Amino acid sequence: MSVKVFRLTNRVGDAVAILDWGARLHSWSTRLGSGRRGIVLGYTDVQHYQNDPYHLGALVGPYANRIGGGRLKIASQTYLLQQNEGANHLHGGAKGLHHVQWQCLDVSDTHVVLQYQQQDGEGGYPGPVTYQLEFELDNHSRLWLSIQAEVAQISLIGPTLHPYFNLSADLGRVDGHHLQIHAEHFAVVDAQGIPTGELRSVKGSNFDFRYPRQIAGTVVDHNFVVGGSLKQPAASLTSPDQRLQLSVSADYPGLQFYTGEHLGTPFIPRQGLCLEPQFFPDSPNQIGFPFHFSQPHKPFAATLCYQLDK
Repeated sequence: MSVKVFRLTNRVGDAVAILDWGARLHSWSTRLGSGRRGIVLGYTDVQHYQNDPYHLGALVGPYANRIGGGRLKIASQTYLLQQNEGANHLHGGAKGLHHVQWQCLDVSDTHVVLQYQQQDGEGGYPGPVTYQLEFELDNHSRLWLSIQAEVAQISLIGPTLHPYFNLSADLGRVDGHHLQIHAEHFAVVDAQGIPTGELRSVKGSNFDFRYPRQIAGTVVDHNFVVGGSLKQPAASLTSPDQRLQLSVSADYPGLQFYTGEHLGTPFIPRQGLCLEPQFFPDSPNQIGFPFHFSQPHKPFAATLCYQLDK
């Protein structure tokens, strides 16, 4: 199976590559001084994404993050989602949206529209579901991702993009980056990464990124409670040399921050970090966690925005 590459450019020196396999953000480089700098991890050979274990740059879902025990209850019916992380369900299962080939509906120098038809029962989810994505690169160094999904029956939808960011010149470990997350609380998890239901204050903890601070010394794979607004960033990441800043905003109420401990060959642990707008993990099984079921008369829609400043 051949992987197709769609290349987007703008007038201010950004170049983005999107793949049809997993609707992945393969690369993003920007003009910086007399040279260029990439900001996301990616394989040199795009065919390697077909066996990628890290969800590198992919659209993950139908529902991003973990669902405890793979159990999903809708009304009086319980669905058993594929268990692909021990007994739990992660990022849509082993063959979720990251592991399928998307159809290109439209492409230009600045945008690409992709579509995928998910059949009833894929990964255990009720369907069918028609997904449509639009990636758009504007002249303000913003990469927009619009996600839409139409369902034939009530289903759980909540995908997100899963790039590993690294803004440094040498693509070493991310420890020297500075990060700010506009969140007062984070979701406490058990040893399997499943939320306990507690939303704990970040104050006085290693999860306190309310003010920019260096990432070194922190190991994180947790969901933060953010504003869910496109008008202000949920998080801002600054390169070690202070020459680049990446801001992430979305209309999702949560943001997963992951420091990349499980990255392996051809990468190294902590060579990239993830900032994933999302619903909260395991929300359907947690009282009070925000999410909603998509319905035929109420299709799913979400917007993500990544802004690069120099």
